[in-house]
Amino acid sequence: ASKFCFLYSGTLGMKHNPELLLQLALQYRDQENVVVVVISEGVGAEWLTKKRSELNLSQLRILPFQPYSDLPDVMGSADVLVAILEPDAGVFSVPSKVLSYLCAGRPLLLAVPQENLAARTVVECGAGTVVPPQDIPAFLREAEALKAHGARRLAMSQNALRYAKEK
Repeated sequence: ASKFCFLYSGTLGMKHNPELLLQLALQYRDQENVVVVVISEGVGAEWLTKKRSELNLSQLRILPFQPYSDLPDVMGSADVLVAILEPDAGVFSVPSKVLSYLCAGRPLLLAVPQENLAARTVVECGAGTVVPPQDIPAFLREAEALKAHGARRLAMSQNALRYAKEK
């Protein structure tokens, strides 16, 4: 509760780029009040765990999948919810976590192709920001912009929840 939390929850596999999450943690490595939480299992989580140890990144927390009954508390702990998807998967895959994120009423930071349905939905309802998945500098800039502007996060949170309730 005392830290600003970027949270990624879900599959972290071949169609994702865990490097984005690593770079996000590196961006805040000297800010004790910021944490990047990744709730996942498998190859992406294992890679991040190794990098966390190699780089001594205390801001990066990797947790296993949490019980479904805890999902509201998990999502509620985030200041910003993060979703990533590689360009090749963007045409055929819509990250289902985005729908859960909208229901959580938190702002979203998506690194997904602009033409992806989830990206279009988030932009159209004003629930977050979308950057190209290969553009790490844009991802980091948008993360900082969200962190720095509480009023913007609040508006996006309200828009996310409004969209979820309406749809």
